[in-house]
Amino acid sequence: MPSLFSWIGSHVFDLISAAGIIAGLAFTTASFREDTRSRRLSNLVRLTEQHRDIWEESQNNPKLARIRDPHADLYTKPVTQEETQFVMLLMFHLHCWYRAIQEGEVSVLEGLELDIQNFFHRPIPRHVWSERRAFFDSDFRHFIDGVLKK
Repeated sequence: MPSLFSWIGSHVFDLISAAGIIAGLAFTTASFREDTRSRRLSNLVRLTEQHRDIWEESQNNPKLARIRDPHADLYTKPVTQEETQFVMLLMFHLHCWYRAIQEGEVSVLEGLELDIQNFFHRPIPRHVWSERRAFFDSDFRHFIDGVLKK
């Protein structure tokens, strides 16, 4: 036993240094996890606020009422520039959600695919998507097209 105590005595600084390094790594790991959770929650709140603001605009602007109309007749009244811009805004917002999900910044939303199907099966969004889908990267286009085929 004297050799153990003498070894500890001669290496006490090394032991304290190692314990400090391990404690520092544990603290850094815990801090990183908390920062990640906080960032993900912040991203979710921000995307949700943007979603609310976008749909609030459609509710408050009577010129955008046809976007939600499942029977909008595009032959007698073609899609307006204002409707196209609004649908594009929604598509860019959806693209942000898609990227955030792909990067693990937010969780996959239950019902997201059903929401996409419901929205893009309406005449105006479907028309704008078919005309403007080239503005988006190929993996997003494949994702939307795959959801719409279901």
